[in-house]
Amino acid sequence: MGFRSIFTKGVALTQAGRTGQHSRKASASARQAMNCFRQARSYKGEKKIDKMLDGLNYLSNSVLEVSDSITPISTMNATSALLADNIQKMINQSQLSIINALGNKKKLKVNKKS
Repeated sequence: MGFRSIFTKGVALTQAGRTGQHSRKASASARQAMNCFRQARSYKGEKKIDKMLDGLNYLSNSVLEVSDSITPISTMNATSALLADNIQKMINQSQLSIINALGNKKKLKVNKKS
């Protein structure tokens, strides 16, 4: 059980780091978009449109970073679920082999006494 816990935590930390990077990039892009939209208020004509387009570009980058953060989260969840299932099967098999081995030893002792 210790291996599963260590492995799962390792995967979780790695994926959390990747998710954090995407989150920071998304926040930075969103802040840049807000700044562009604020600046666009003070401009007229072509310059206003250009600033608004810059803001939309930053906003789309922010949405893209948020979308990219989903992959590490799903990888972390999938790894955890698969590992838990496989480890449980291995534990069950080990328990059965131990029980069988103990049962065989008990039968051998009983047969020797008879």
